[in-house]
Amino acid sequence: MSNAHHQPFRIEQALREKLSSQGRHEVSRLIGWDDSQTSRFLSGQMGVVIDKLDALVGAAGFVLVTRRYLDAVSTLGEVGMHCECAREGLGECGRGA
Repeated sequence: MSNAHHQPFRIEQALREKLSSQGRHEVSRLIGWDDSQTSRFLSGQMGVVIDKLDALVGAAGFVLVTRRYLDAVSTLGEVGMHCECAREGLGECGRGA
């Protein structure tokens, strides 16, 4: 992995890309917006009502999970979900000596 600084990928960026692409009509339909509402949203003149958040975030390709869930997945990836070493009493596969 490089040491270069990476900018985080943000939901705002994903929404702008989705709502500015050819798929914008499908996204707009999912959340019940017409073209003028989509334009106002992208320009910051209109917000999102709370009951549209899940559809909008999902349309951008995101799913919401807790940090606890991500920490668990990270731990399983580190030590190995199918760690034969641990099952045989030899320690964790992902641990350095």
